[in-house]
Amino acid sequence: MASDRKRADRQDQGLTRKRVGCVAGVLVGGSSRRMGEPKALLKLPGGQAMVEFAVGVAQTLGPHVQEAVILGSIDALPPSLSALRVLPDTVPDAGPLAGLCALLDHAGDTEPRARQSRIAAARADSAPWALLLSCDMPLLKPQVLLRLLGEARAGLDVVAYVKSDQPRTYHACCALYHPRVLRAANDELTRGKRSLQRLLAEVRIAALRPTAEEDEQLTNVNTPAEHERALQALSRAKKSGPPGRNDQTGRSCLLP
Repeated sequence: MASDRKRADRQDQGLTRKRVGCVAGVLVGGSSRRMGEPKALLKLPGGQAMVEFAVGVAQTLGPHVQEAVILGSIDALPPSLSALRVLPDTVPDAGPLAGLCALLDHAGDTEPRARQSRIAAARADSAPWALLLSCDMPLLKPQVLLRLLGEARAGLDVVAYVKSDQPRTYHACCALYHPRVLRAANDELTRGKRSLQRLLAEVRIAALRPTAEEDEQLTNVNTPAEHERALQALSRAKKSGPPGRNDQTGRSCLLP
């Protein structure tokens, strides 16, 4: 709809004005048991590995992404990514939460202390956010990430998409986290639960309802069959020509 396109245009213009900054981290760890081989290195049309694709999507955000890093360990990182910093998990074999903790620590734990001045608190709110991305979303487009950045503002801890089929559950591995979340993330990691969803239930979050198109782009591939379906979808998209602007018809709401 025309009104939706205008809203998306205004959002993009606002992003340019605010220059919301972030450090993007792409998760490459995990056992990939259901896939049978490392998902990060699975090939997409044209021969690009999925981890290369994920990094490339983040880097298309230009000045909003101050740095892209790799989270976790991988045996053979593609040569095109050899210049990127690799951050090991803060706790081995602890899932994506350990990768998030490493990313938040790298972005900077800038949570204002009670005794800090207003200037220090303002600087904390303007600190770069942490954009957490899994490597297994081969349908992802930059506009999905731009929408996350467009909702970032003072007072929020996280910006994330709600899972359409699971109320109060989020796409935690395609989400924007403020560095102040590090303390709560470390607590969740050391308690032994190691759940991103539990962490998100404890913070102030802007919950975005994805459009049907965004929902498809947020799809993870975990099995050979899902990988094949993603390849078919990419092939169909290539044959149909370049995509148009993604209408921003989803809504957002603040959850306590």
